Amino acid sequence: VEPGRWTPEKRATYNLLDAVSRHTIQVFPKSWAAILLTFDNAGMWNLRSELPERRYLGQELYISVISPERSLRDEYNMPDNTQLCGAVLNLPKPAPYTI
Repeated sequence: VEPGRWTPEKRATYNLLDAVSRHTIQVFPKSWAAILLTFDNAGMWNLRSELPERRYLGQELYISVISPERSLRDEYNMPDNTQLCGAVLNLPKPAPYTI
């Protein structure tokens, strides 16, 4: 966590060897934080702000970890009415899962 703006040069200072394990992190105004996530099982993960007013403004991210079996046992299909934005807007949706 550092004050100021993040730049690509900051990647050289990341601690990738013995990072602290945490469930939450506090980022102060006009500051930034780098986080390392480990997804150890398939399914949909949610990374979000704990403040409802921030979630309402879109400070929320869903990450899909796809199972090699592509089975409905691990994750449901993406709903047809899912709103997409940004870089994924024009990409094809993933193939549907089967039982």
